[in-house]
Amino acid sequence: MSAAPLEQVRILAHPLRLKLFELFAEAPRTTKQAAEVLELPPTRLYHHVAALERVGLVRLRETRRNRGTVEKHYEATKRGFALDPGRGAGSRRLAHTAAGAMALRVVDRAREELAAALDAGGDPLAARVILHVAPEEVRALIAALIERLRRHKRSRSRASLTIVLAPEAG
Repeated sequence: MSAAPLEQVRILAHPLRLKLFELFAEAPRTTKQAAEVLELPPTRLYHHVAALERVGLVRLRETRRNRGTVEKHYEATKRGFALDPGRGAGSRRLAHTAAGAMALRVVDRAREELAAALDAGGDPLAARVILHVAPEEVRALIAALIERLRRHKRSRSRASLTIVLAPEAG
C-alpha cells in the first residue's frame, strides 16, 4: 500500500533514506548489501528500510534462504520521485513547503557528492543553463534526457545527475 506523496516526501527528507531509495532504485538488494555500499552497519538501516516500505517507496522483491537465514531483497517502486503541489497533496502551502524541502535535500545531496568527488581528486562536470521556455517543455526535455541516459549501457562507475527547475527570482 502506498502512502500519500506528501508522506513519501517526509520520509525521503532524511538523508540516509534518500540514499537508500537511490540504491534500491538502482538495483534490487538486501539491507546488508546497501549497508556495504554506504559503509554502515546493517543494523543502522533496518528501521529506515521499514519506513521506506511503509510508505510504498520500496517493496520486498524476493526472499532467499542463505546459510540458515532469510535474505530479503528490496527494490524501489519507482525510479525517481517528484511532488506536484497542485494534486492531492493536502494543504497547498504545506505541499509547497514539502516540495521545497525535498528539492533542497536533493540539491544538498548533489553538493555532498560534488564535494566528495573533489576530495577524491575527481573531475566533475557542472553546468548551469537559463531557459526561456514553459515549465511543461522543460519537464518533457528532462524526461527525454533521463530516458535516454537510462538506455545507455551500465558501467562500473556511477555518476549522478541533478536537475533543478526553478523560476528565476527577479
